[in-house]
Amino acid sequence: MSLYLDHFGLRASPFSTSPDPEFAYQTQEHQLAVTKVAYSVDEQRGLFLLTGPIGSGKTTVAELLVSTWEEHPDRYAVAHLTDPSAATPAAFLRVVLASFGQATARNLQDLKDALRLFLVECYQSRKIAVLLLDEAQTISRANLDLLQMLSNEATAKAKLLQIVLFAQDNFQNKLTQKPALRSRITGGAHLDPLTIEDSLEMLRFRASVAGGDFDAMFLPEVHKPLYNAAAGIPRELCVLCDAALVNAFALRRPAVDMACLAAAADDLRFKGFRLQPVE
Repeated sequence: MSLYLDHFGLRASPFSTSPDPEFAYQTQEHQLAVTKVAYSVDEQRGLFLLTGPIGSGKTTVAELLVSTWEEHPDRYAVAHLTDPSAATPAAFLRVVLASFGQATARNLQDLKDALRLFLVECYQSRKIAVLLLDEAQTISRANLDLLQMLSNEATAKAKLLQIVLFAQDNFQNKLTQKPALRSRITGGAHLDPLTIEDSLEMLRFRASVAGGDFDAMFLPEVHKPLYNAAAGIPRELCVLCDAALVNAFALRRPAVDMACLAAAADDLRFKGFRLQPVE
């Protein structure tokens, strides 16, 4: 538990980077991405790609979607892989089947047959099978070919498996070497850095969930420098806010001022944080 909680009257750490759904905040960027992915899945279009820089909130989008779909188990069968880096197609399919709650096998063909049987059963029961793959840039070349094969599983009207890829921007380099897979991606979206308005609303939301008041904990003078230093990246904003609160606590300050923020940015200078003067 963070040392500063009692000092600031908090019940939990508001700026933890752990994927806690309670702290997931839908900025406009996230809302647009959620809507686009949900549309692709409901229309059973097949492959969808969401890209964005590290820390931009791709996992947040995935968690928001999963929490919504899990409220409708009669409509969706969902598998969410946070680590899709299995080396071989057989190992990859075992993880996929297990995530869907299905029995696995040793032989690759048996694994393919088991997944297809599951997908057909979902189709017959009017369920949409959804596979979400975080960190898609770590998927091996062989398993990218496997995804291409899986994307071909379809009826005359719809794809049997909806695959959503969440990837860093460099994933596009892999796609240039896999034109057949790229051609099967029917929808896409990109998460840009947040605006200052969205950034502050996200931080206010997280502070409120933790039992605090962001504007009481962070003086107005630090808002814009904080945003600029983190470049509007949600994870970086949280990391810098957390470090600034630790400095305020250590100095027994009632709120984060420029001195606390500057000390935090200096502590984290290896991340490239730089405070810029506010005009």
